[in-house]
Amino acid sequence: MLYELQPAHFGRCSELVNLLGQLEVRAIIGGNNPGRVFVDNEENPSTGLVWLGNLDGFFFIGREDNEEFNREAPQFIERVIGPQARDQGVEWFECFGNRPQWDKVIKKIFAGREMETWKQKVFSLTPEKMQPLKKPDGYSLIKINGESFAPTLENYRYWQERIIEFWGDISSFLEKGTGYGVLQGDKLVGMCLSGFVWEGVHGVDIEILPDYQGQKLGSLISQAFLNECSRRGWTAYWDCMEQNRASEAIARKIGLQEQFSYQGFEFELK
Repeated sequence: MLYELQPAHFGRCSELVNLLGQLEVRAIIGGNNPGRVFVDNEENPSTGLVWLGNLDGFFFIGREDNEEFNREAPQFIERVIGPQARDQGVEWFECFGNRPQWDKVIKKIFAGREMETWKQKVFSLTPEKMQPLKKPDGYSLIKINGESFAPTLENYRYWQERIIEFWGDISSFLEKGTGYGVLQGDKLVGMCLSGFVWEGVHGVDIEILPDYQGQKLGSLISQAFLNECSRRGWTAYWDCMEQNRASEAIARKIGLQEQFSYQGFEFELK
């Protein structure tokens, strides 16, 4: 049987987390970002499953040779997590191992499923100096804070929901994260923000509205983000799918270096 931990008890899983692995897991277990955690033992867990608060995936943590957990996890996902995920519009179970040893185990415990796999790449850097910014004509760059990010923006609600996906509320983001946006008039057409944060490591999440892509706006706001990391001594963490060449190109262009890669798995929830 698997048990869901209350957020106040996530710290019980601290020893299960691979500190060289994915930032999202560290951020949730560390209490910075919202998420849910399911474990084999409420008081003394040895294996667990972390569900990201933005509903963007599940991470297996801890002992991958826990036979009881591995036997019960597929049934728990089918009976408990599956219905809850579908109620929130999630149709696929997208999962990752917090350590490479989980890859073989995931394939084994879900052997009866039709699974798709892919590779994620992680780029990272603690920048030593700031770089000049080149702003395209007709746009302005803003720091996302309590003053600039206001309901007077034309599409405020869209970006408000985007931030809440990661942080649960705007105040948590403003307290623990940072971000930059690019404006055309009163319309926020792109944003680069801290998606997940743990001990000075800031996960870079970037989005440019479709009609404004291809104008180097992504490079502008990501470089502004990186400059702040330089000022504050933070580490920027950029995670993208291997086939997302555009995202990888921006990461490399602003000087981030590839650190590691990991496997992704997904199957349809029925």
